[in-house]
Amino acid sequence: MLFRIIRTAISAVILILIGYYFGVRGVRFYKVISESMLPTLEVGDYLMGQKPENLKYGDIIILDDPMDKSGTIIKRLIGLEGDLIEIRTDGYLYRNRERISEPYIKEKPVYTVNPVKIGPGEVYVLGDNRNNSADSSVWGPVPIETIRAKVFMRYWPIKRFKIF
Repeated sequence: MLFRIIRTAISAVILILIGYYFGVRGVRFYKVISESMLPTLEVGDYLMGQKPENLKYGDIIILDDPMDKSGTIIKRLIGLEGDLIEIRTDGYLYRNRERISEPYIKEKPVYTVNPVKIGPGEVYVLGDNRNNSADSSVWGPVPIETIRAKVFMRYWPIKRFKIF
């Protein structure tokens, strides 16, 4: 009898935790379908994301595709409200006129972006595969409310498991 009560209590706690993470925290699952985030994410990687809170530079986010409202895309958060973003002819990203170190990109971009001031309620996003990514370098800043999730884990393939 005592064993049954303990087992029921443990099951209830597990269900509450699952409900918390999938409900309150908004945990969702995503699959990478493009090469725009190489080398960080590969086609076929499976990710977990949660409601976007406390966004910061370098976060990998899931957002509504500005070109296809029925789809989502995965990009890296580069600029926040008030920032001045540019990519100069030297192939480096500059935020507020300071060169940013980006060890995660595949290669330097072969394009430039004239200085763009990020407006209220907007963010600037780029793919890690800069020369093969439709991102803010093409369509400009995006509304912050289009962000669906902040990626916190790659869980598949297991050999590439990573907490972000």
